[in-house]
Amino acid sequence: MTVLIIIPQLPLDLKSIKGGVHSALVNLLEGFATMDVNIEVISFSKEVKTTTTISYSPRIHVHYENEGSFPFHSLNYFFYGPSIIKKYIRKYQPAVIHYEEGNSFLLSRCFRSGKAVEVLTIHGMAMEEAKRKIKFKDRITWYFNGWLQQWLLPGHIIHLSAFSKQLYRGQKPKQECIIPNAMVSDFFNIPAKEHTSNQLLYVGVIDNNKNLIHLLEAMHQLNQQGKRYTLDVLGDFNQTEYKQLIFDFVSQHQLDAQVFLRGWVNQQEVRQYLAQADILVVCSKHESLPMVIAESMAASKVVVASAVGGIPEMIHHGVDGFLCQLEKPEALQDILAMLHGNDKEVNNISGQARVSARNKQHSKVVAEKTMAFYQSCMNVQ
Repeated sequence: MTVLIIIPQLPLDLKSIKGGVHSALVNLLEGFATMDVNIEVISFSKEVKTTTTISYSPRIHVHYENEGSFPFHSLNYFFYGPSIIKKYIRKYQPAVIHYEEGNSFLLSRCFRSGKAVEVLTIHGMAMEEAKRKIKFKDRITWYFNGWLQQWLLPGHIIHLSAFSKQLYRGQKPKQECIIPNAMVSDFFNIPAKEHTSNQLLYVGVIDNNKNLIHLLEAMHQLNQQGKRYTLDVLGDFNQTEYKQLIFDFVSQHQLDAQVFLRGWVNQQEVRQYLAQADILVVCSKHESLPMVIAESMAASKVVVASAVGGIPEMIHHGVDGFLCQLEKPEALQDILAMLHGNDKEVNNISGQARVSARNKQHSKVVAEKTMAFYQSCMNVQ
């Protein structure tokens, strides 16, 4: 069987991926590499002028195509995308076409017909994101993306969580299922720490939704109790006003010696920081199913995260991680106070976190579930 997987803007260097959808795809490829299936990945890219192909494994190839000459991605997807995809359909005659990105990228499936099963993995929730955008222009853009996704939704859908499936309950695909993102073996191979060093980790874009300020406020309060943490922040700002808010808070509360803004780092560096960390903290106001939580659990780290979106499906509170309510500011502070210097609790939770991640999100497990869904879709096509 041959599967076309289609994704935009995949980096040419697969080791330089910073996370998100691209990371989810590469993790899935690790699982497919162990199976009897041919995978042809097509990426629309600004990095190449002509077709460029690399081999991931003997049966998995990644093809980069110039996305087009228009200044807007959506126009390129609409005017150039369909012909690019048709070229690969003619060459490989795939049984399944799997889109790993929705929103305006689905314009690439316009004007196309054929017998292949079309599958979409819904990684983001544009309509929900739109509600949280501050600027009017951003809200309109995200609502437009959400409308396009609903209009162009393929017949077969993979949700990452029950939360995602609930949001799309008004849609009526032929088939749908829930399969979380895959985790590669590298994260499971990170050695578990024997003793806590009170090292926190934050990974992701830094903006109002990701809510880093909530963690900094908790650290400030914990300092008053003599419970001092250090924090590595991996990511960068996308809002000038929020950047100033963070810098002002760190300076005013004398957190300069505890908070280290590292900027964007590649996946290899992420794993290095994970190896040193004890606790990942996620304070987001809205999330679907964050890759970084799964990665951290696979790396045998304690995760403390806000109980929003699909996160409660990932963490069994008090068993393999901790959930906190954002409307109760003291909740995060209380959990971190309990974990401070607490080798026994940190080791118990982190050990169970790795077990949970392996059972649900190991790349081989996820690839097998995805292949089973392909087969099921083909049976009802």
